[in-house]
Amino acid sequence: MASNSIRSVCPYCGVGCGIVMQVEHNTVVKVIGDKAHPTNFGRLCTKGTTCGQAIADSGRMQHAYLRHARDHDPVRIAMDNAISETATRLRRILDNHGPDALAFYVSGQMSLEAQYLANKLAKGFVRTHNIESNSRLCMASAGSGYKLSLGADGPPGAYEDFDRADLFFVIGANMADCHPILFLRMMDRVKAGAKLIVVDPGAAPRQTRPTCSCRSSPVPTSPCSTACCTCWCKTATPTPPLLPPSPKGGRRCPASSKTTHRTPSPNSLASPKPISAKPPSGSAKPPNG
Repeated sequence: MASNSIRSVCPYCGVGCGIVMQVEHNTVVKVIGDKAHPTNFGRLCTKGTTCGQAIADSGRMQHAYLRHARDHDPVRIAMDNAISETATRLRRILDNHGPDALAFYVSGQMSLEAQYLANKLAKGFVRTHNIESNSRLCMASAGSGYKLSLGADGPPGAYEDFDRADLFFVIGANMADCHPILFLRMMDRVKAGAKLIVVDPGAAPRQTRPTCSCRSSPVPTSPCSTACCTCWCKTATPTPPLLPPSPKGGRRCPASSKTTHRTPSPNSLASPKPISAKPPSGSAKPPNG
């Protein structure tokens, strides 16, 4: 089979970076960033560049097996027979114990179309109430936060907003490790003059170099968050009057163990100039490896 390139989307964190898979003899031999994709413009983190390994040599079973009795070893059978046997056993459970005896646990990484089909199968055909699409276990807290703070349970805005923002407020998130491509896009804007506030119980990554960094106590609501927002959203003063002085000349939040401020240059206090969303060509290695 001749080699060819197939455009797709990275299956990992959910940012949705575009990838180009180079396929030879029906095997993915290399994955590179899609320079034409509006999310990453060719940039990829380590996970993205190695995502082809999981399907090239995953180590998973490649054949169907059936255990005829609980104390017997599994034996290999034809895939069609395995599907029929599975359907027979599920049908028996459904007939004997009712629809709620069956439960579905599906993945949050499924596409919208796949989630729709899974819910139609569970609720429309089997008629069970028991289906978990990973939303309760993974996104319930985030959805509640969006609803309470922004009025809607979905992330607002678009990635293009990164290229127009004057201020980034990052609280309780390590973007450098968790979403390195968006982190790099944010830092492109910061280099152009935008301000960055980081509030986190842990230390901010060295590559971040925030305008204001506050190591807050691990509590749901910290006074440091309000203080930083008041300081940087309403004024350009690097030492906010709402915070008591610290021995080192900065300002210390009562809920924090360490607060640092980097005094912006006069040029950075002006509105940042718009920058191109397109970074230099080629893949980018995540800041922390």
